[in-house]
Amino acid sequence: MPLRHLSAHTPGHSTGVRNDACEGTILMKPFNPERRDFLKKSALSAGSALVLGITWSGEIVAEADATPEFKPNAWLKIDTHGLVTLYIAESEMGQGPFTSLSMLIAEELEVDWQKVQVEHAPLDPAYGFQGTGGSRSVRRNWKTLRQAGAVARQMLLAAGAEYLKAPVDSCQAQRSRITHRPSSKSVSYAELVGGAAEMPVPKGVTLKQPEDFKLIGTPITRLDLADKLNGKARYGIDTKLPNMVYATIAQSPVFGGRVKSFNDTEIKQRPGIIDCFALEEGVVVVAQGTWQAFQARKALKIDWQGGKTGQLNSDNIIQRLSDETAQKPTLILERGEPIAQLASALKSVDTEYRLPFQAHMTPEPMNCTVGVEDGRYRIWAPTQSPTSAMTTAVKTLKALMPELSEAELEARIEIVTPLLGGGFGRRIKQDYVTQAVKIAHHLKRPVQLIWPREEDVQHDHYHPLTQHRLRGSLDEAGNPQAWHHLITGLQSGKYGADALAYDIPHVRVELLRLDSPVPIGPWRSVSNHYNAYAIEHFFDELARAGGKNPLELRLKLLKEARLKAVLQRAAEATAWHQQDQQRILGCAVHSSFGSHVAEIVELIRLDEQKLKLGKITCVIDCGVAINPDTVKAQLEGSVIYALGAALKPPIMLKNGRVEQHNFHDTPILSFKETPPIEVIISRSRLDPGGVGEPGVPPLAPALANALLSAHGKPVTRMPMNLNGAS
Repeated sequence: MPLRHLSAHTPGHSTGVRNDACEGTILMKPFNPERRDFLKKSALSAGSALVLGITWSGEIVAEADATPEFKPNAWLKIDTHGLVTLYIAESEMGQGPFTSLSMLIAEELEVDWQKVQVEHAPLDPAYGFQGTGGSRSVRRNWKTLRQAGAVARQMLLAAGAEYLKAPVDSCQAQRSRITHRPSSKSVSYAELVGGAAEMPVPKGVTLKQPEDFKLIGTPITRLDLADKLNGKARYGIDTKLPNMVYATIAQSPVFGGRVKSFNDTEIKQRPGIIDCFALEEGVVVVAQGTWQAFQARKALKIDWQGGKTGQLNSDNIIQRLSDETAQKPTLILERGEPIAQLASALKSVDTEYRLPFQAHMTPEPMNCTVGVEDGRYRIWAPTQSPTSAMTTAVKTLKALMPELSEAELEARIEIVTPLLGGGFGRRIKQDYVTQAVKIAHHLKRPVQLIWPREEDVQHDHYHPLTQHRLRGSLDEAGNPQAWHHLITGLQSGKYGADALAYDIPHVRVELLRLDSPVPIGPWRSVSNHYNAYAIEHFFDELARAGGKNPLELRLKLLKEARLKAVLQRAAEATAWHQQDQQRILGCAVHSSFGSHVAEIVELIRLDEQKLKLGKITCVIDCGVAINPDTVKAQLEGSVIYALGAALKPPIMLKNGRVEQHNFHDTPILSFKETPPIEVIISRSRLDPGGVGEPGVPPLAPALANALLSAHGKPVTRMPMNLNGAS
């Protein structure tokens, strides 16, 4: 059967999440700029739906959709059966935006939560730039999506009042019904769909105050949980198309290398092999099945040439960080006279820390499926940015079809975003999309590209290698007086070090950002991870040099009241002042992505030589906690992710190649190795901050500070060793 005749949806879906992204047709509606730029309002016929949408500027508009299968450019749809469909533009990669963002709309809409289902929004300019990262999902949608619910509620109230022949101010919305309070007569949202669409769109709405929330702030089971538990959930790698073949790729082990020759004739003779050819990125094997493609890839004999990292090793990259003199650092922060104070200091501390390359290690390897028919491309991309995936696809096809304009190419492309098996920043990069589009264009048939884990590990966009030189001085009372922090790294960043949390009189922070021959990309919490490590561990060194209790000195010098409060609460939860030689604690704090986090790591002494991890306590002030269960899960995940990076072997280069290959030599933290984790969420009425990343930065320095207390030596290198400083 031709692809164009197939339904765009799977036959069934859960009551909570429409999971339509993984089986489908290549047929796409033509590009219509007018529809995509704004939404119109018109009358509804029976069996249609009320559709509400919000432009990215926050303007709220309404549209009538008279076609049951029509996909609106909108946030919200209510059908004549009372089913509420919410369209979420963020990528779902385990962090829970489908549920949390739906709660924002449902709170103001006063809808029966059991009648809510969610779908991933299509790629559309109405949603602005579609990209998920920086712990921004809730923060940037906090008011916009609540407005969507509130506007729909007001239109339903107006329609309900008209239906009940009662004044609007005598009616209330609750659990998908409009009720006339004096008479208790009511009408369902389902019955009001047509009437509500006739109501004028309110120019302004009043949003609820936090004390009036019924849904926000309560632990809600995730809408996608059941399908993920029973196996119905479909990720990018689960996409299946008629007549689809499977491709994999072998890329140059040396970054930037090119194919000189390879044994394509031999590979093509293997059972199940359909094609074998070279791209700029490497050699592609296409087969009837994934296993056949992977096995043939192992049999490739490729002669590579060139490569910009052929002479690089981790050691000479480190040497470059230490010896760089040609480039001057950028001043990030300065107050007082730090250089003069350090020159005349009676007592000072100097330390150099180094944090290594880290891979992302997403559970689902890089993959992308492309359907091709009649010159059109439908791309199933498990990406953190559908907008970037579109830009990448257009750029790729433009090089292959220069006779077409970018606008013409975009009109031929549809991006479908399935569930993502983890992101952590890796899927902001679109290299796997580029490759899949090239392969599909070459084959002129549907194809799924899957990277083996070895490609994932050796061709990641890594957490950068950074070096931190810190020098601090103490006054006569042992208090920090001056602070100088030089950050040197490959494409390193300033965030996390550009606003020192402590009230130290003389401060200078500089950044020496060097070009990288190794691919670098955002890694969960980005530069906050390595900058927080240097700051928080060095603060403990200074405190101990001055004879101060590290926690008490933090409480004295922290400028942010919310950060001080979470640290105080963490200290109380862990009985900080009751620690002894058998139970050793280390603390660290950090503010990032609009949230404030304190973490305390407990070490248990088994004997004079051995320590083991005890409980890890994490306290967060993230403003309003939309779904406490999601906040807790994200903080637990952050702790585990950061702990694995602190204790497990990092990425190393030798002869221009990444030495690691798979989970056996780049392991992640196992269940058995994971200590108890307690998450405490501070109650707040303030606007929400992020929760996906803020738990990462404090973990490693808290552990290092516990080890400093246990062994008396700073931890200047990764990975850490519990039984001796690294």
